[in-house]
Amino acid sequence: MNCYFPDIPKNPNDLRAFVEAEDSRFARELKSLSDRVAASPKLKILGLTGPTCSGKTTAAKRLTASLESAGHRVHTVSLDDFYHDKDVLQKRAEEDPEIEIDYDSEDTIDVALLEEKTRSLLSGFPTQMPRFDFQLGCRCEGDLLDAEEGDVYLFEGIQLLYPKVYAILNDPAYQDIYICASSAIELNGVRFEPNEIRLMRRLVRDFRYRASNPDFTFYLWQSVRENEEKSIFPNVHLCENRIDSTMPYEIGMLKPYLLEILPLVPSDSRFAPNAKEILEKLTGIREIPSEYMMKNSLYKEFI
Repeated sequence: MNCYFPDIPKNPNDLRAFVEAEDSRFARELKSLSDRVAASPKLKILGLTGPTCSGKTTAAKRLTASLESAGHRVHTVSLDDFYHDKDVLQKRAEEDPEIEIDYDSEDTIDVALLEEKTRSLLSGFPTQMPRFDFQLGCRCEGDLLDAEEGDVYLFEGIQLLYPKVYAILNDPAYQDIYICASSAIELNGVRFEPNEIRLMRRLVRDFRYRASNPDFTFYLWQSVRENEEKSIFPNVHLCENRIDSTMPYEIGMLKPYLLEILPLVPSDSRFAPNAKEILEKLTGIREIPSEYMMKNSLYKEFI
């Protein structure tokens, strides 16, 4: 595992330059990868995957731009749209007390429908796609995709590495990209591991953009991590193209938000020790203003 040991500048101008340099470095790496994938002569389906809070949204935008500049028309397909209806999952859970409804599980994906739609797209047929309505908890009618020569379908979701899903998409016309915060960061002798970094990202993102309190995010994190270890990380070797989204400046940029959010975890919560541990590790870490980010920074996904 790689580890960054960033020397954080003290001067504000140097600090801004440091952040901009890292944003530019990542943008160049992602564009190079995107251009290489876009140049593939057989490409029809491109998979973009990675665990939660890895930067898939930014990667999808950059991939789309590279594909379009190479003359492709891009259609984005979310694997979330292939969830079984909630009543189907509830019935399954009622019939088997060992089953819990878990939208991170492979079993919540309608693989038969996914295979039907994928084969139709690869054959060049007009294909009626589903759309999952999370408020209603069921699928409804999505876009009608009418293929043209050179069209590329960008499949996005953590589920791409699930064995049943990968088996459907694994075709000569398929390529994939795996994005993840894969490097640790060490500051002042304190080490932040990649999974911990993603948790910190998610605590901030969910609080700011999804109205989720930190106690609930900690609760969800348990099942998220269990699913990653079961269904995602063991299958990463299947991906030909990978990119590391760890940003050397990110701990200092997350710090002011975490100082606001983590004290909201109730003292009697079972996750209070987790919140306390992160707060203690942040002691002595220099804060980095979020306005130092470039306008197209990956990090705008999280703060």
